[in-house]
Amino acid sequence: MHVHSMERFGTNPVSQSSTSCLSENLQGGNILMSGVNSLEEKKLKRRQKNRAAAQRSRQKHTEKADELHQQHEQLEQDNTALKKEIETLKEELKYWTQMLKNHESTCPDMLTPSLPTQTPILHWLAEELNQGIQ
Repeated sequence: MHVHSMERFGTNPVSQSSTSCLSENLQGGNILMSGVNSLEEKKLKRRQKNRAAAQRSRQKHTEKADELHQQHEQLEQDNTALKKEIETLKEELKYWTQMLKNHESTCPDMLTPSLPTQTPILHWLAEELNQGIQ
């Protein structure tokens, strides 16, 4: 019978969910709480599953953070190595630029009027390399 219809007949029912959870033991007249225990067991299992899922989630986030930290460390090392390489290349460019300047004054081919574009090309190349590295 529905709860609202039972109230009309003057009965004072326990809530519908409670009445469905209670059962009477006819042998001893004791009220068994098997339905309530079943609900408590379900709640407990749900909580345990939720705890396990939360733990897995925290573990996953921790592993991801560790992985990102390792990647960061590797990128820092790579960046440091690349900066050193840039400095080495700048020094090499400076050396070759100076060698070119020294050579221009002594090389007869570079001073020959028949090759007027050779020197500007070498200067342009050195300047482009210098600008590209900065």
